[in-house]
Amino acid sequence: TTLFRSTSANGGITIGKASLTVTADNKTKVYGDSNPALTYTITGYVNGESASVITGAPTMSTTATGTTNVGTATITAAANNLAATNYSFSYANGSLSITAAPLTITGANSNVTYSGVAQTNSAATVSGLKNSNSFTITGYGSGTNASATAYADNLVATAAAGTQASNYNIAITNGGITIGKASATVTANSANPTYTG
Repeated sequence: TTLFRSTSANGGITIGKASLTVTADNKTKVYGDSNPALTYTITGYVNGESASVITGAPTMSTTATGTTNVGTATITAAANNLAATNYSFSYANGSLSITAAPLTITGANSNVTYSGVAQTNSAATVSGLKNSNSFTITGYGSGTNASATAYADNLVATAAAGTQASNYNIAITNGGITIGKASATVTANSANPTYTG
């Protein structure tokens, strides 16, 4: 009689970690302002799971500061102490859009009396400057003062050395010079008529 011995070996299933993607949320800010709070979104959960299976949090960062020019800066998400038993992590950058700051330039109004002398309006107020930027204002209204009339400013804002004009949306309100009529005094001449009878 021949005897047969049967043996068996179990196989196995290796379960790899599912992948979660950590994406830095896109943000917007105005030039000269502080950075907004940097946040993130995690996608890729399976089996109805959620953020409760994760410990820690990613580190969010950007190179942008309050002096960064108008444009786009990268927001980066990094691992830090982020962990999950059944998941691995990948990271995607976001962007920080820096928009132009509002800037208002208002020309002064002046009133003068007709004198025949040339007049120039040479004042304007600027509001909304950031980061110690400055502007040179040109195009002030002027007139010969040859007649009683009004001359409007035609203000033009140009960047002074070292400033960043492209970081502003400029709104200009012109002022002007109003030349009023001068006062004339009419005096009658005295007369001593001779009696002619």
